[in-house]
Amino acid sequence: MIPSLETLIANHRLSQVHGLRVLTDCVDYPDVDQVFPMYPEQPFFLEELAKIGGAAGAEVLEIGLGSGVLSIGALKTGAKRVTALEINPRAKLFAGFNALINGVTQGLAIIDGDREDLWRPVRGRRFDLVISNPPFMPSPPGQEHYFHSGGGDLLGMDFLDTICRELDAHLMPNGKALIVTAAPGDDRLPTAFIDVIERRLSGGARLIVDPIKFSFDVVKHHTPDGVADATMRHLGGQLKQRGLTHEHLCVLHYEKTGSGLTVEQSEPHAAWDEPLPA
Repeated sequence: MIPSLETLIANHRLSQVHGLRVLTDCVDYPDVDQVFPMYPEQPFFLEELAKIGGAAGAEVLEIGLGSGVLSIGALKTGAKRVTALEINPRAKLFAGFNALINGVTQGLAIIDGDREDLWRPVRGRRFDLVISNPPFMPSPPGQEHYFHSGGGDLLGMDFLDTICRELDAHLMPNGKALIVTAAPGDDRLPTAFIDVIERRLSGGARLIVDPIKFSFDVVKHHTPDGVADATMRHLGGQLKQRGLTHEHLCVLHYEKTGSGLTVEQSEPHAAWDEPLPA
């Protein structure tokens, strides 16, 4: 028997995000192919997208499609086409469904991502706008991780670093990028992300940082299940020795033609480490 739409929604999580309806898995979905629920980082991205006038006429690349909310937001603000990379088959199903229920039936091309070589599926192509909400869950060495986790790096920043390393090569001459993430730092700034920006990007960067930050002791749910507490305490000690004590929610605005880095503060997104209400 084919379940009704109401039954499907009841067994999943339907969130409202800036006028978009987004279906995802529930928070407690246990398997590695979880389609991650909506958190305040997605509204934060859409707010910042609106501030730059949306994506009117742009050829857009999204790296890490997930539920599809960022790509749908880009298409809703006028993107000509969005090419979206995703390695999780389940996420592709959800993203297609979400595009349909939000009235986006053209312009979204979902293609297979590459876990080993992130840029390979689009190598040689350039885009007006690159967008991403990269996975940032720390994954200690040897730890299996969700598709949406950080990919084996203690900081959870392998994915983000790989994006920034080849970003300029995949932007049009006047191209831009908009990336939302949570990143580690000290008690003031996401210093680990700032380090990546300064090492990897040659254009102009504007980093918008939420004033609410959380210590690593508070955001323990960012760490993978099954890792012993003693292991996490040891790893946490290593981070503190490097001056990394807090997690910050932030959005990077990047322009290939610009120069320098500025850091600004956003309006607070309360409880940004908790999912949006369903």
